[in-house]
Amino acid sequence: MRGIQTAAIVTDTFQRTGDAMARRQGYPGYRYVTMVHPISSLSAAQIKERARDALPQVLGVLGVDDTDKGKK
Repeated sequence: MRGIQTAAIVTDTFQRTGDAMARRQGYPGYRYVTMVHPISSLSAAQIKERARDALPQVLGVLGVDDTDKGKK
């Protein structure tokens, strides 16, 4: 481990698989971000919109309070 925070993103279709993989690796209850499936057929603009929508969840997984944006 390098101490670099990350947030996994899984589409809702693969949520069960994500849960099973986390349990198998010894991390039951592992927190990750979910977004609506599919994403492979979306345009770049649609992907950006999904990413913006997911940002609060990503920040939550990382332990960053969205209200702290811009504060140092």
